Amino acid sequence: MMYDDLNTPEDHSDPELGYQPPRSKASERERAPAHRLPDREVPVPNSGATSVLHQWLDGDVNVSVVRASQGGNDAVDLWTKIHDEAETLRSRTTPLYVHKRIMDSLPDDTYRGHHPWYKRSITMNPAALIAAAAMLLGIGIIIARMAFR
Repeated sequence: MMYDDLNTPEDHSDPELGYQPPRSKASERERAPAHRLPDREVPVPNSGATSVLHQWLDGDVNVSVVRASQGGNDAVDLWTKIHDEAETLRSRTTPLYVHKRIMDSLPDDTYRGHHPWYKRSITMNPAALIAAAAMLLGIGIIIARMAFR
């Protein structure tokens, strides 16, 4: 386990804690310890405007309340634009001529599954038919020998 209190000098090495400062891959004359910045959680200042915005998006607050908050006009304009564009995209449909071209390009075999199993055509490999016939003949011979004993 490596211990780093973020205030350790670069030339300090404590073998007991297993701390070794990071080194860069520079040439010998440029060899200097690399400074690694730690990942830290930085609090974002919150004026309460985001919670009001969320309440407006959920339908709990009137738009005038959001516009009265700091940065509310920009947020309302942005979300109104997003809503309008989403409605435009939802209302789009494929033109009929494109739908017809797609359906015409599909082979007729695609729709074979819509018929009941007893009306479908059966295609088999001749080798598979010969193997099935030989197997049935062998089973028949075995049953006949057992029956006549």
